[in-house]
Amino acid sequence: MTITPAQENERTLARLLGIGEDEATARLARTVSITAGSGVAALFADELADQLERTITIAGDTGPCDIEVVIDADPARQASKRVFVTLDPNSVSVSNAAPSRVAPGTTLHGIQTTIGACYVASVVLARVIDGIEHAPPTDPFVVRYDTLGATKSVLETPVCLSDTALVGAGGVANGFLRAARHLNIRGELTIIDPKAVGEGNPNRCHYFSGGDVDHAKAERLCANAQNDFPRLKLVPIVGTFGQYVKDMGRVRRAITTVDSRPARRSIQKELPLEILDASTTDVSEIVVHSHRQPTSGACLACIYKHVPDELARERDIASGLGIEVEDVTSGALINEAVAEKILSKHPQLDRGGLVGTAFDSLFKQLCAKQALLSPTGAQVFAPFTFVSSLAGALLALELARFESGVRFEDGTNYLFASPWAPPHTRLRRYRAREVDCDFCGRPETELAWAAVWPELKLMEDRCTAKPPC
Repeated sequence: MTITPAQENERTLARLLGIGEDEATARLARTVSITAGSGVAALFADELADQLERTITIAGDTGPCDIEVVIDADPARQASKRVFVTLDPNSVSVSNAAPSRVAPGTTLHGIQTTIGACYVASVVLARVIDGIEHAPPTDPFVVRYDTLGATKSVLETPVCLSDTALVGAGGVANGFLRAARHLNIRGELTIIDPKAVGEGNPNRCHYFSGGDVDHAKAERLCANAQNDFPRLKLVPIVGTFGQYVKDMGRVRRAITTVDSRPARRSIQKELPLEILDASTTDVSEIVVHSHRQPTSGACLACIYKHVPDELARERDIASGLGIEVEDVTSGALINEAVAEKILSKHPQLDRGGLVGTAFDSLFKQLCAKQALLSPTGAQVFAPFTFVSSLAGALLALELARFESGVRFEDGTNYLFASPWAPPHTRLRRYRAREVDCDFCGRPETELAWAAVWPELKLMEDRCTAKPPC
């Protein structure tokens, strides 16, 4: 028995609301119908369906549904609830009251459509599942693209990638590529991940399907996404970022989507010249950060400083597998020595299948089989699809801000957003360097920068050169 995508959603909702899994199953057994006009309304409806179908059921063509989403059309279904979506060139608005319309002359950039659809998905779930929202209900719920900086002038900027690595190939990375396909993008992008696709990954990863399970994430993501990037070559690396930097000598830009604070700090210590990062906190928060060296602002280790409870997941995994926390923190994948320890506690496992398996993947499998050694181990939960997709889209937006120069003109290096609340202008701000940062707060770090990037003068944030393409 393995954890299915539906079970991942149920367990996420159960933990989110503090309810039992049976009740979570009942609450997720909802159907949504999307009634849309033509043109931009139809395109928006398609994106919204893609974001919702991995969490709740899209209703058939006939019959009643729990909630109907109306986009530039009249209601057409028997529904317990309805929401009405209005689109214009600068915003998307969701209301409980009619009408729904598309303003004349409205066209949306693909990333604007994705961002808008992800926010509408949160409104739909909040309407149909009681208690799920993480913010006071807002009606109308308005998403202004310029508030996020997602203007067409920025999104239409040509993007040329070289010496760039996408670190991580999970939900946020999938969301990033799915949004980045709408950019004018070319060059080469290396995708790095040591893990294999797990049973639950296709649920929140748009480029993965059931046939990809147990295959290397980096390889499957490159293969499945390549057709969306006719002028960008995707190159897979099955391994860690540290191994890649050791092989290459140095890496100019890292686009990071890994799933832990220690992993992000380790990436910073590999000294990439530029970092663009996005993360999610279960289903409630999204953080986007970027910087280019030299900078007096926050580095990735400043943003993800060590906190007392950050090893809670590792302790739960170690407890469930019958090993030490140090074994789990020694690397993302199980090695020969740790496999022996696990087999001594779980002799029923296949020895050949353990080495190279991710700790969290094995932990999930044992959770599903109720084979954990301790009942106190909290499971590793995944965010809903639209949350990962929104984080990925905001990361693609940050890439466009980088290439257009807007990121350096406005000086903001940090965005903190909730998928459950309309974005506002205070989402973006400047985060200064942490004086006690374990990376940039150490005097030897400047010497390391000078050794790896001797062409830099580490004095102030004036580095505007872009890599050749």
